[in-house]
Amino acid sequence: MKQPTLNLHHSGQRFKLRNAALSGMLLFCGLFSPYGQAVEGDTTGHNEYGYSDLYGELTPTQVYSLVKNIDSMVMHYAYRYKPKISSSLPRNVIPVKNYRPEQVFLALAKLGDDIDLFAKQVGTPVIKRVKRQGSEAIPAEVFLLAGACLDSLSTILATLEPHNSFGDFYSHRHYQRTRTPSDVYALVDLIHRKLTMLVGEQNKPDE
Repeated sequence: MKQPTLNLHHSGQRFKLRNAALSGMLLFCGLFSPYGQAVEGDTTGHNEYGYSDLYGELTPTQVYSLVKNIDSMVMHYAYRYKPKISSSLPRNVIPVKNYRPEQVFLALAKLGDDIDLFAKQVGTPVIKRVKRQGSEAIPAEVFLLAGACLDSLSTILATLEPHNSFGDFYSHRHYQRTRTPSDVYALVDLIHRKLTMLVGEQNKPDE
């Protein structure tokens, strides 16, 4: 799978962020490696979450881990750049039930619209969107879209903080409880509500 590169305005920034981002994404891409190509006779494609010939199999728990990193990056921005409203940001998820990966994909696309607006305000590229292979998204595609959102936020923060590194925001998290698409959706919705407030305040300097 082609590794993502993040284009920044200065070569020093590009080198630092690209290495940080690639180190993180390589960790996640390791999740793909056992399933990089479909194996003849393989029955994995019949499981609950689906199988991608291009990306292999991923579970909602792995997607949830990546989305948690998006939330951490949003909060990093809030605490550093909008401290006066950071305490008023929503903190609680709104639980949902029986959601499918497709609904999570659509929620991430909506979150991506917020990130695109943020990127335009800062002057960085918008997200390169992920396309579904089928009529509905599977977790592998949801994962890739979440990764694209995280990469875009990394580019934004690297532009604001050219001497900082954001590799820690690509950590792979482990959970005792298996997460479902509903859990992922609820977390994406929470981030969307946070980022909507932050993007709206982006052009308002703190007093």
